[in-house]
Amino acid sequence: MRLEGVGYITTSGNPPRQKWWGRQRLQTAQRGGSMKADGQLLFLVLLFLPIGKAAGQLQSSIIGGREALPHSRPYMVSIHIGGIPTCGGVLVHARWVLTAAHCNADLIKGPIRVMVGLHWQPRRNARVQVFTVAKFVPHPSYNRTTMANDIMLLKLDRKVVWNKETSLLPLSKRNPTPGTPCSVAGWGRFREGSKYSPVLRELDVKVMDIRMCNNSRYWHGEVTSTMMCIEGIEKGSAPCKGDSGGPVVCGKKAEVAGVMSFIGKSCVDVFKPPVATAVFKYKTWIKKYLRWG
Repeated sequence: MRLEGVGYITTSGNPPRQKWWGRQRLQTAQRGGSMKADGQLLFLVLLFLPIGKAAGQLQSSIIGGREALPHSRPYMVSIHIGGIPTCGGVLVHARWVLTAAHCNADLIKGPIRVMVGLHWQPRRNARVQVFTVAKFVPHPSYNRTTMANDIMLLKLDRKVVWNKETSLLPLSKRNPTPGTPCSVAGWGRFREGSKYSPVLRELDVKVMDIRMCNNSRYWHGEVTSTMMCIEGIEKGSAPCKGDSGGPVVCGKKAEVAGVMSFIGKSCVDVFKPPVATAVFKYKTWIKKYLRWG
């Protein structure tokens, strides 16, 4: 069964109320764009509708894990739409951010801002750099239904100023093998049903064998060769709804191996592990744009 237009609706201050739109593609930016489920497949982006407001808002989240040391991940980017942190991203060039294609600003109305050098969301210090987006470059073969090619580049309106709180993350030179230790990070819920964390949190994960991830008990053929599956090393830990676009960081020298794409209905469902877009498969496409400067 293939479903389109899936999301949660919540009301401010209350537990989430689930609503499924079935085979209905959302038509307007206010309704949050198109989301997709196959069985229990769900974007890492949620639709949030506070009481009395119609505008959809996207959120980010890490379940479990720990607070990252401030500015220990200087390549991390927070993408805000309409003043709300919606997706993560990673600096791969002085003017380019790598994120997920479904984080495109056409999903909801509101100005988009990219924040670099951020750790604590409520109180941004003077060293946090805020950018607008000069150009959106989603992969030309991105498919909202299958989530194939869920990768996008954002060109910033100017160059990042390098300091101790900002740096690039190199692209992975190869696909990580099963069992490879990696990590993810994001701002948001540290357990299902909790409030969003004001600080950047990080989580240790490992790469799953794609054959296991794709078998009939797991994603049942939904995962393609351009994707990668991960799982939390600690039981009950996982990247969660909203960690869209954030990097999967692997290797002793730290490289971006994946871009977070989708999860199951429950963040910690062991049979629906988080899925990322495998960056190595898109290295030629990415470098074509980075050469533009």
